[in-house]
Amino acid sequence: MANHKLNNFSFRIAVFLALLNHKFKAERNIESPFETQNVIMATFVISILVYAITLCTPYFPGAIDDVNLLAGRLATVLLAFTLFPSLGWLLLFIWTIHFVKLIYRAVRKFRQQYHATPSAFDLFNQCRHAQHNEQSNRGSANKNLHASLVFAIGLLLALMPLKYPQKTLETHSAIVSIFITLILVYTAAWETEHHLQTNNSNSSIHRIIVTKISLFTGSLATVVLVFLIVPAIGWFVLFVWTFFLVKQIYEAWKMFDLLYRSTLWVTYVFYPVFDLPGHYNQAIRGLPV
Repeated sequence: MANHKLNNFSFRIAVFLALLNHKFKAERNIESPFETQNVIMATFVISILVYAITLCTPYFPGAIDDVNLLAGRLATVLLAFTLFPSLGWLLLFIWTIHFVKLIYRAVRKFRQQYHATPSAFDLFNQCRHAQHNEQSNRGSANKNLHASLVFAIGLLLALMPLKYPQKTLETHSAIVSIFITLILVYTAAWETEHHLQTNNSNSSIHRIIVTKISLFTGSLATVVLVFLIVPAIGWFVLFVWTFFLVKQIYEAWKMFDLLYRSTLWVTYVFYPVFDLPGHYNQAIRGLPV
């Protein structure tokens, strides 16, 4: 279902972007839409990012599906607005009606669930249930994440000729070099992840590490493209990306710290059996108080 939605949306956006590129290539004297309609194009980039993120989010499927639908349709409306302003206003009016309808339905559904909720922990249980489903379907979840990353990277790359219609990227050669390096690492890690998955190494620590590398390098490559296209949004997305990176590093540190402490406890138990007092005292000194 997610792949069908992504293919449908990708085709629609590809058609509009092809028309937009043709329009600005045919008339060289027209400024880039990022110069003349920067608010619309920035909103379009935000809509694309929201669409890609909600496409692979397992939590609260009903609400997330609505957000995904609204973001995808808004992105289409904004491109239509850039191509044909009159048609864009009409589509924006229809989108607004649809938006108000979804908000009204969401509020009514929330009120019904609020009155029917027997416990305040139901929301927490739903999150845990979604997390459990995500962990049990880790393979499909990773596929959705990779599909979202490939979609976002491909679409943002298609925006480059619109952002720099008469310029080259020579002024951003360092950033472009970083992007190319990230893409090479991402594709290599993704290929390694697929190889480990086909070899039934789902629980392997190597596959977990490779998966983290592929997802973080792919997402960072997306951040770099956003930074090139809309720097203000790029800084914000980079901050969010850094937050998740620090969170993952902290969780990995806790895991290794737990492993280290477990090793010390094993040492504490078994060293007296083998009569190794020196190592025994060293192990005791390493144990937490």
